[in-house]
Amino acid sequence: MNLKKMNKGLDFLRGKYGAEKGEIAIKDGHCFVGTAPLLPGRMERKIVELKKMTENGTLEGVSTLRFASFAPKGSDIAAMLAKELDLAAYLGASDIVRVMAVANGSAINVLAKLANDVNVSVEIGAGLPKGETGYDRHEIIAKRGVACDQTVDTHTKHESIRCWGAKGMAEYTDVDTELFGLTYEEVWNVRAAFALLQGRADAKVWKAAWAKATKAAALAFAADRTKAAKAIAAKKGIDTNRSIKVAEVR
Repeated sequence: MNLKKMNKGLDFLRGKYGAEKGEIAIKDGHCFVGTAPLLPGRMERKIVELKKMTENGTLEGVSTLRFASFAPKGSDIAAMLAKELDLAAYLGASDIVRVMAVANGSAINVLAKLANDVNVSVEIGAGLPKGETGYDRHEIIAKRGVACDQTVDTHTKHESIRCWGAKGMAEYTDVDTELFGLTYEEVWNVRAAFALLQGRADAKVWKAAWAKATKAAALAFAADRTKAAKAIAAKKGIDTNRSIKVAEVR
């Protein structure tokens, strides 16, 4: 990730719409604003739309979440798993209370249970050739309705712009009308930082949510080592899975 470009994009949004001062920093591969970890997955438009479906009646009686995430060799599968478990809690609107997993090298398959009895399965793999673009899939199965953020049976990323020149073909997918030139990952980290600085997201909530996700991911790897499911005690406190208000102008 290009930190300079990301902070330039963040400054642009702050200047255009107004927000507190702040900048993005990277620690151990994860983005922060101050001491608050960013949760860019929650800001992705496809996740925002899935969250709406679970709340507006489009999906009724959510029972199962089926997630998968694949990345090039060398990627941090623990961080990948933590992100997916956080999204499971967010879309399922409940904390993870039980995990079981089987790991093999750069891959791990996880079964989890949310406190509201929703079932979760997560496939994580970091075996793609270096330089390849990773991809993920998030599917929600409900008593009435099914939703997925990928076209059925499609695993190839579709680029919105293709340019042919003397050096061959170049492909682009600008997913944000105000943050041109940033990668997909960079865009959502900038949007997450902007949400924090505008007060639409709560730093305390995100700290607690990321702590829960990283703990659940660590217990998943522990479950693989011990060949036994791990329970996570549900604790009362702030709701870490409530919706984030999307910016009015995008």
